[in-house]
Amino acid sequence: MRLASLLIRHFRLIGEASLELGSGMQLFLGLNAQGKTSLIEAIVFLSTSTSHRTHKEEELIQWGEETAYLRGRVERLDGEETLACGLEKKRKSIKADDVALPRVGDLYGRLRTVLFAPEDMAVAAGGPAERRRYVDMAIAQIDPSYIGLLQQYRRLVKQRNQLLKRMQLRSDNSAQKELAVWDAPFLDAAAKVTERRGRYVRALAPLVTEYYGRLADDGPCVIHYPAAEPETAEDIRARLAERLERSRGTEAERGNTLIGPHRDDMPCTLAGKSLAQFGSQGQRRAAALSLRLAEARAARDAVGETPLLLIDDVVYEMDNTRRARFWDSVDRTGQLIVTAADLGHLGARIEPAQIFEVNHGSIHPAAS
Repeated sequence: MRLASLLIRHFRLIGEASLELGSGMQLFLGLNAQGKTSLIEAIVFLSTSTSHRTHKEEELIQWGEETAYLRGRVERLDGEETLACGLEKKRKSIKADDVALPRVGDLYGRLRTVLFAPEDMAVAAGGPAERRRYVDMAIAQIDPSYIGLLQQYRRLVKQRNQLLKRMQLRSDNSAQKELAVWDAPFLDAAAKVTERRGRYVRALAPLVTEYYGRLADDGPCVIHYPAAEPETAEDIRARLAERLERSRGTEAERGNTLIGPHRDDMPCTLAGKSLAQFGSQGQRRAAALSLRLAEARAARDAVGETPLLLIDDVVYEMDNTRRARFWDSVDRTGQLIVTAADLGHLGARIEPAQIFEVNHGSIHPAAS
């Protein structure tokens, strides 16, 4: 998979850039706050219609402008396609080959990306919400139908919470009866989401352990998804139903749904200890990189095509040994978009196919 061309207008720090991108490593060099991460964020948004840095889409529009626009030509094994995203203050439009996509989920899988970014430290060592988002985004890239299932589940949780809130505020027999009606579809959707997450994490786990072993010598690094330990959706549903029955009184008191995949975690341990609690900065960074390397390989194994790798200034703080181990672990057979302040920061033996300079929001091929 390759992003052959990219047009950016008024996105973050970038006023306008029109790029022709080749295969292999496309390296973007520039000092901090010049637009390198804006470029990476633009590609992420073109791929997923979301940002890894903010939930407020109006922040993506360049200061002083009313709109932003992205267009990219994607080359896949099944053919070429042009994707476009337009942003206004309160709305966005997404198109594929000039045809509007009615749902955000319809964009997923058209430009598969794996992002390596400093924010990944939160996946390895932050709270459960960061790990849930990581798993959900990774699954959606290889299985776009998962987005619809996830949205259905979130709607059901919202409906249950509204009913539970009514029960919390006052004794409402009608709400209790209505809650019983919603429990069945809630359990069905919860079991399906949990089963899909569990299946993905089981495939990912040995790869994470393998890649961490390549990057560091103090493992093993292990991930698992406890909620999916009964592996079938039917068994998961039965266990969730038992937990739901036991928690009814507490849910009514708190006015909130207390069980289900929106509360789950994917713990990460290092040599048997919690990485979030006991891991050093270096260990957490190695674990975060291992998760992304594993994600890239899992995506390739699932769809038969290497995703586009976006590597945003993540090797600068590594020592030379770990930096070399990282590049030795990266699949460089596909296209890589890499940012750095200086070519020397990448380490030895790195030979980009093409180099661009990023300066005050402008991007141009480097002088040869």
